Amino acid sequence: MIPYRDENRVSGFPLMTYFLIGVNIIVFFHELALGTDQPAALDHYFAALGLVPYDISHHIQHVAAPHPEFLTLVTALFLHAGFLHVAGNMLYLFIFGPDIEYLTGPFRFAVFYIACGVAAGYAQVVAYPDSHVVAIGASGAIAGALGAFVLFFGGNRIDTVLPIGCFPLFLQVPALVVIGIWIVLQVTLIKTETGSTGGVGYLEHVSGFVAGMLLIFALKVRTAPRAWTA
Repeated sequence: MIPYRDENRVSGFPLMTYFLIGVNIIVFFHELALGTDQPAALDHYFAALGLVPYDISHHIQHVAAPHPEFLTLVTALFLHAGFLHVAGNMLYLFIFGPDIEYLTGPFRFAVFYIACGVAAGYAQVVAYPDSHVVAIGASGAIAGALGAFVLFFGGNRIDTVLPIGCFPLFLQVPALVVIGIWIVLQVTLIKTETGSTGGVGYLEHVSGFVAGMLLIFALKVRTAPRAWTA
């Protein structure tokens, strides 16, 4: 089930949401250029700016990496491994970010986004302190937006597409159902992580989701503009 539009999105221009999407896309195109011209340099780029749990837990600072080493918890949020990775993350941010930015305002939304991403990344460090796998992507931060969205906009109608073989089935589903299915899958699949191989960071997603549900109460300055109804 792939969401593509929030039917009940609040009015207003979500400046920070679009800014974050723009930064992620610009960085991704930089990665593409770097990988085309200097393939080996791209690996060094990810290793320097991505999150390596071992480096943070053992306080290792590489020359090319930001100092102090914990800043990679932030820089890793703007790196992506491929087109589908960045497109999927930015699609979710585009759909679910604006309503959360409405609650917080643009500056506080940036703080919320980064804080959720850092909390999600740090959960990886705590769970796998000796892992040398480089973790990248904005999904921990976006998971935070999903956690907050469920609390305040769970009844919003989300347009989704469900691929059935070669045929798309278009559905309109409450956000609580769309996000609920997603988070249950993340929780279920945490057990497939080992910390020694690459792949999807399910623990990071769940940690970011929980962080978003908590942090939104400290950062929101507005109330939801309508009743929570399915």
